[in-house]
Parts: sequence; C-alpha cells; structure tokens
Amino acid sequence: MRPIFVIAVLLPTAAATPALAAQGLDCPASLTVQAQPDAPGGWSPYPGRDSHGFAGISIVEGDRASQMTSAAPATLAPDREVRRGRSIVQVWEFSGSRRENVFLVCRYRNTQATLAADLPRQIRRCTLTLETDIRGTVLDDPKTLPQLDCR
Repeated sequence: MRPIFVIAVLLPTAAATPALAAQGLDCPASLTVQAQPDAPGGWSPYPGRDSHGFAGISIVEGDRASQMTSAAPATLAPDREVRRGRSIVQVWEFSGSRRENVFLVCRYRNTQATLAADLPRQIRRCTLTLETDIRGTVLDDPKTLPQLDCR
C-alpha cells in the first residue's frame, strides 16, 4: 500500500494561530484535513477533505521542530489525574522557571494530523477533562468534547 500525504488545515472559524483567549491557550474544536493520495500506476488520485473533532492533548518538552519529528517525543505525563463522576480530569503543573520549551499538541479523532503551539511561559497549569464510561474508561466518541483549560 502506498502512503497518503496529509495536510492539516484549520476550519475557517478558527484562527491560524493558537487561540489565546482570556483563559489562556485553547485547541480548536475541530480540524479539517486534506488528504492527497499517492496513486499506483493506472489509477488517478483524487484528494479528500475530512473534519475531525478534538480528541485530547499531549504536552511535550523540548524543541518543537525536533520533538515533532522524533519517534519518541518527550511527552510529559499529567502531574495528577482525578476521576470525577463520568469524567477524568488530568492536570499538568508548570511552577517556577522552565529550562526547556514546553508545547501543546492538539490531537483529533481518526487522524494522525495534529496542531502544536508553544505554551507561553506565563501559563502555570493545563487541565484536560475527558468523558468516561461507567467503568472510568475514556470514551472514543464522547457526547461532549474534551475540555481544555490552560492558564
């Protein structure tokens, strides 16, 4: 099978730069991805466009350009994770001065395409709330989008 090249494009309602609302950094609710198939001989490729809903985040430490091309990026685990009813709340704390750059990777359902932005140094905490089933397993297709709050 030949590879499909993917180009990520934000929906027109979202800005091309990270959303820096009064609350802080925020991932766009959805991502439009344009796929350009690499067709084998005798076939004609036709591109497609798909919209993908926000699925979650990764927080990575280090140089964004090198980490995003790394097979094993330096992903930071949440400092704590708390189950609240039918949700899990993950919290990353950034206290004191950071030696390395820290950046946010926004992940989207059913695509490997992502968005990434450096976390401004004034952000001290990121909280992600994910919907779960009754057993506490994070839902693949939740009724409500994950809620991200970085301040």
